[in-house]
Amino acid sequence: MHRDRQIAEVKALLALIARKSTALAREVMAIDVQEYTDPALFEREKRQLFRNYPQFVGPSCLLPEAGDYFAFDDTGVPILLVRQPEGTLNAFLNICSHRGAPLNECQHGKAKKGRLFSCPYHGWSYDLEGCLIGVPFGSEGFPGLERDKLGLRPLKVAEKNGLIFVMPNPELNFDIDEVLGGIDEHLAGFGLQDHHYLGVKQVYTDFSWKLNMDTFHEFYHFEHLHAESIAQMAYSNLGTYHQYGRNHAMGSATLSITELESLPEDQWQPRAYTSHVHYIFPNTVIFVVEDHFQTWRVYPLAADRSVVYHSMFLPQAPASEEQRDEYEAYFQMINDVAVTEDYTLVDKIRRGLDADIKRQVLLGRNEPGVQNMHRQIHDVLGMK
Repeated sequence: MHRDRQIAEVKALLALIARKSTALAREVMAIDVQEYTDPALFEREKRQLFRNYPQFVGPSCLLPEAGDYFAFDDTGVPILLVRQPEGTLNAFLNICSHRGAPLNECQHGKAKKGRLFSCPYHGWSYDLEGCLIGVPFGSEGFPGLERDKLGLRPLKVAEKNGLIFVMPNPELNFDIDEVLGGIDEHLAGFGLQDHHYLGVKQVYTDFSWKLNMDTFHEFYHFEHLHAESIAQMAYSNLGTYHQYGRNHAMGSATLSITELESLPEDQWQPRAYTSHVHYIFPNTVIFVVEDHFQTWRVYPLAADRSVVYHSMFLPQAPASEEQRDEYEAYFQMINDVAVTEDYTLVDKIRRGLDADIKRQVLLGRNEPGVQNMHRQIHDVLGMK
């Protein structure tokens, strides 16, 4: 979001404060509680949302240099992405053509010598284009081997305005503009192409991935659930809302934002007084604050179990070990707030789900982000 949009966002937030209101959906939405627990629905979600729908991988700065790779299999399909010398990206099934072992299990790293991948099982090797270039004992063990037909199987990958997407299903393609819906323009200026990747934290939760995602899409709970943390810094139940295809963006205001009303606009520092939540359908949030951004990716493991990958990106690499320790401590604190406050509460909600009582879950007009996530899921799954 460039400065002109940030200024407009500040003005919209100040108007909401003056009205003591927030962005509102047209009506209250009700969903059946079984949407969080039904095993058959969960299997459809895994297939249609995580295998047959483009997945957000991360910002472009996750893979800044030639030979940088990122591997993950949380969609149920082992995936390997790598940056090419000319700057483009390739994506493959992370499955060796010999016996099917993954070439890399570490999520983030550098290709060997910056130019090849080697299977840890028998040493078959591939270049950054996925071509099979080395087979130990190949002439005797595999006479007549047609190497040109045994390269890594490619996947459709697309990158635009600092956002990387991949299609897990090798039989399917996608349109990056349709997937983005314009949210890349809203994110412009936040450093997706040039920030420093600090690292990732992995958290397992014993409840539905959708319960996990619900926590990110509204500011209604700040006053009660985060009374001693977030509510001490930001307004509760107050935020903007912008729709971008299946995605959305929401802006939040710090308690001190009204200080700007006494300053001329050319002196405003909008990012010091706002934070921004960007939802990338179906399972990712990009959280932008004053001096950095974070990504939260949530994947289903079972109908009642999910995994969260929480990553942090800084404007520059830490200048010293002391500074790195400070950033790491802050990173851990943010993660701890989510675990001890949000996830602990959601785990209690899960207990109510396990009671198997027929009822509905209500999503208020002041929760347009939560509503949008569920509407988009319904649409992709063909639910009415």
